[in-house]
Amino acid sequence: MYLLYNLFLTASIILILPWWLLNLVKGKYRIGFWQRMGYYSDEIKRELINQSPIWVHAVSVGEVIASTPLVKGLRREYPDAKIILSTVTDTGQQIAKERIKEADYIIYFPFDFSWSVKRALNTINPIVCIIMETELWPNFLREANKKAIPVAVINGRISERSFKRYRMISLFMKSVLESVRLFSMQTEEDAKRIIALGADKRNVNVSGNIKYDSEFKEIEEEKVKEIKNTLGVNNNDRIFIAGSTHPGEEETIIRLYSHILKNHADFRLVIAPRHIDRVGDVEEIVKRKGLASVRKSEIQNPKSKIQNPIIIIDTIGELGFMYSIADIVFIGGSLIPHGGQNILEPAFYKKPVIFGKYMMNFQEIAKEMILSGGGIQVNDEKELIKEVDGLINNGKKMIEIGEKGYQVIMKNRGALQKNLELIGEIISHRFTQTNTDKKILKRF
Repeated sequence: MYLLYNLFLTASIILILPWWLLNLVKGKYRIGFWQRMGYYSDEIKRELINQSPIWVHAVSVGEVIASTPLVKGLRREYPDAKIILSTVTDTGQQIAKERIKEADYIIYFPFDFSWSVKRALNTINPIVCIIMETELWPNFLREANKKAIPVAVINGRISERSFKRYRMISLFMKSVLESVRLFSMQTEEDAKRIIALGADKRNVNVSGNIKYDSEFKEIEEEKVKEIKNTLGVNNNDRIFIAGSTHPGEEETIIRLYSHILKNHADFRLVIAPRHIDRVGDVEEIVKRKGLASVRKSEIQNPKSKIQNPIIIIDTIGELGFMYSIADIVFIGGSLIPHGGQNILEPAFYKKPVIFGKYMMNFQEIAKEMILSGGGIQVNDEKELIKEVDGLINNGKKMIEIGEKGYQVIMKNRGALQKNLELIGEIISHRFTQTNTDKKILKRF
């Protein structure tokens, strides 16, 4: 089965090679290219000699944010150990460098060729490899297993869609999952699915969702005023934020905003597309609707020359705390079949959160929010307009929903400590099973 997988991987690379080389020439994939091939700088090699670091892998922005409390917790537990954090995407790298100062090195994860992952594992030689959520790369897991490096899947989840796909290659998945020492899953349903795919149930735990333990940034009232000021928003203006939007959603949001303005001229719209390379597309959509927009990075002073433009966020890492200035929040990736985005950040700031019916990637969190009254789910544009109108005309309801959403976060905290204990058991077990250098033992 691994032979077929590697043949498929090679064929896929050959097919996309022209496109990939073109982007490489343009500079898109130059950063981290050699690290993706398993080559690391002499500095990293020197620093990691006889270190046996903890390797945490978070594929992109969402996983990096989820890994933040874990990496901080690992640093508290093991202050002298080296911690490596890897990502796949450039945006993940940027957020990691901004938010996770506790990691000694932030690198790119190797392509899943046997030779590239072998080289990476030989260089880093981690005491344990922690994979956030369910990023299962067959060759990486297989080579780690050959080197007796334990792999732990933390905050694991298997969506219904992914489960159906994995079931189609169940025999192969069983052999892949055998290389994982620990599956710490978010929910009982996630645990059942990973076991059904072939994971040894003795290695499966249910620990909750570590995202509830995120270190959300407290924002004081003066800071709220400052953020509004930098956006050119009057302090008494009300704000609707559409966060992490995807293609097909911005048109809906702009039609909604045009509807709001008919009766509430004091509302301002902030749109943050999920991928900032789509900012130009969003600008075009706004222009076609006959409205004006300004990029956040181009707001030079509080008094913009354009009267009350739609603000488009074209910077990375600011959306989370920007929710603190909102009156109503819509979370994107949910009106189209993408799977939703994280709704916890606006909920922490006690904002009424609205999201669409496609929340597969955050199913349990969305369910908790709906059942508690801390979030509103809509099926389409018509329902979205109706719910927003209802909130605008009922300030008390807005406050109640925001408070209930906040309480959901407080109630579900605790997964971080459970996962730190499980990881600690793996590290301790490895020391008892191997002849570990005394210098390394002291760091743990």
